[in-house]
Amino acid sequence: MSAKRKAIGISDFLNKKFDSFHFDGAWKASFGEPEKNFKMVVYGNSGNGKTDFCVKLAKYLSRFGKVYYNSFEEGVSKTLQDAFVRNDMREVTGRVIVGDRENFTDMMQRLGSRNSPHFVVIDSRDYMKFTTEQYKMLTERHHRKSLIVVCWEMNSAPRGEHGKQMLYMCDIKVHVKNFVAIPRCRYGGNGRFTIWERPLDHQEEAPNLFNQTQQI
Repeated sequence: MSAKRKAIGISDFLNKKFDSFHFDGAWKASFGEPEKNFKMVVYGNSGNGKTDFCVKLAKYLSRFGKVYYNSFEEGVSKTLQDAFVRNDMREVTGRVIVGDRENFTDMMQRLGSRNSPHFVVIDSRDYMKFTTEQYKMLTERHHRKSLIVVCWEMNSAPRGEHGKQMLYMCDIKVHVKNFVAIPRCRYGGNGRFTIWERPLDHQEEAPNLFNQTQQI
């Protein structure tokens, strides 16, 4: 039986201090100053920039702690390597580690080890078949860690019932569309985040898009 939680009064509640990350620049404009155990869902259609956004996010979060990027969909692949090269991830060597399709059991074992990463990226929920119950288990057992879950999109929402439920349970919802991350964040910010300031060479349709997109 779990321990009974203690109720607190209004004064104690209003005086309570919460640990937050002091984001700056474009990250603060989009995501405010999230708590140190924030939960985020990132969703979007294929080819819209989800992986590059998550790689950029992992690089930025590595300022605050070690990041574990569980690449379940792509694995340790050329496409993920290209995303790491595009985002100069060599600059954060030693602060970001990549899981090669580690399943839920292996992931939980890694996170339970001493000096385990503070940030966890699961890419993607659909490919891993990561369930709502597993989400609850992970966030309850490792309640001090921050979790980012990547989901496929269907009808402008995360695909499948598990993805939709996680969207309701998270603190930060990020819809990635046309290389722009559109956040709905409980911590403030909520400005659009441009994933690519200029289009990649092979993106022929991108120039018109980026001329119309608000830059952060």
